[in-house]
Amino acid sequence: MAAPGAANTRLNIYTATPTQISMPSPDFGLSPTFDMASTSCGDSSSDAHSPDLPKAKASDRECRIIAEKHRRSQFNSEIAQMMTLLSDIVHSQRKVDKTSVLRLAANKLRNEHVFGDTIKCCHLETWSNAIMKFFDIIGGFMIAVTCRGRIFNVSPNVQEKLGYCHVDLLGQDIYNYVHNEDKEILRKHIYPTELQTGCDSKMFEQHHNFCVRLLRAGARADPPKYERCRIDGMLRKSDKATSNGVEDEKTIRRQRVRHQRTFSSSGNDFVFIGMVHPITNPLPVKILPPTAYSEYWTRHLVDGRIVQCDQSISLAAGYMTEEVTGTSAFVFMHKEDVRWVICVLRQMYDESKEFGESYYRLMSRSGHFIYMRTRGFLEIDKATKKVQSFVCVNSVIGEEYGRKMMEEMKRKYSVMVDVDSNQSDRAITQDEAPVEHPKHLEQIVMHLVEPAASDNFDELKLVAPSKENIISAIKNSERVVHETGVRFDTRKRKNSDCEDSKEHLKKQIC
Repeated sequence: MAAPGAANTRLNIYTATPTQISMPSPDFGLSPTFDMASTSCGDSSSDAHSPDLPKAKASDRECRIIAEKHRRSQFNSEIAQMMTLLSDIVHSQRKVDKTSVLRLAANKLRNEHVFGDTIKCCHLETWSNAIMKFFDIIGGFMIAVTCRGRIFNVSPNVQEKLGYCHVDLLGQDIYNYVHNEDKEILRKHIYPTELQTGCDSKMFEQHHNFCVRLLRAGARADPPKYERCRIDGMLRKSDKATSNGVEDEKTIRRQRVRHQRTFSSSGNDFVFIGMVHPITNPLPVKILPPTAYSEYWTRHLVDGRIVQCDQSISLAAGYMTEEVTGTSAFVFMHKEDVRWVICVLRQMYDESKEFGESYYRLMSRSGHFIYMRTRGFLEIDKATKKVQSFVCVNSVIGEEYGRKMMEEMKRKYSVMVDVDSNQSDRAITQDEAPVEHPKHLEQIVMHLVEPAASDNFDELKLVAPSKENIISAIKNSERVVHETGVRFDTRKRKNSDCEDSKEHLKKQIC
């Protein structure tokens, strides 16, 4: 028989208040009573089970996470759609990050601003195989930058010259790749002072040719290595730049208020397009061909002035290319060999011979003479029979072989050279310098470029430079020869200059 207390407990279960919930027990069919009002901890999740209250929303943190996921997915889809519009990324062999996609998208808009009206065939490839082969022939790559130095176009063969991928350079600042000492030189050409006040049409006709040092690609831990490059190009106005004079004045006024004295509001209205030619030798000296140590080529005008020179001259004679460019080749020869070399060259002019060979002694950078063999080839215009220049292949030979060939050359051309008068002239103009005196050499060169008296139609016509250019080339050579330790007797030059001035005054008086 159950106790009275147990009966009361069982009755109290059925008479529970509405705030109490009874749960069936699997063992007895009854469950103890729990007061939800007394056991509630104030959690919002427990109120969600009440039928009288509305269903609670997610927390603020969950909302932020959901919103961030939605924003990120939408951003990724926009980036993916933007990538399909960029041809540089579509044809790229490696993955490009999102920042590069935005940089290249801005660069594409910059290209449309510059070439919007010029390039209308967007479906064509920008760099065809024919253009790349042409760049390989001339040995350079094309680059296009804004007046503020932003690179917006560069040819893919920049990777062969400097080691950069052309996609990585688009949209970058060119000043980050230029040596600190050459930044001002670059700024003067791509951002001239005329852009600070206005636009002049003559500015776009000016040709720019300058040299700067560009940074080569390499590891971050490696020290920076710069490549000396020659840049040749011109300034250009963008196709979609402001063309109205009123708009230009407003742009200038707005830039003055902002303390930015730039004519272009965005920096994209004026651009510089040019070719970059690395002028340093990419091959180390140890793996140069054997002929590079003893042979080099030069291009001369008809008076003997050097206009182009191979870099191998530094290995053969010790001179740098910049030193001898613009100088007269006859100044570096021994004074006893100059007349014979000029006779060979003059015979080529008079007899219309395209090829000639001569032997002589050349003064090296150290002041010593080396024996040389030169084979010259005239560059003739077939239509007009005019000769403006000739190319020489110069080879260093041995002393014994050089003396033998010089004696044979003198016997061959002894009819053309009066040895007795030559020796008398030597006695009059005796000089301690082993090379020809510059003042005497001026007269010899002037005689070399004199036109022939013959009326033969097939005879070559010399395009002779002016006397001032001949004298200037000889003076440039004189400065280089002085650095080797050779000094001329300047008193003879002063006396001859005084005699020339006296003769000029007599002609004016008469």
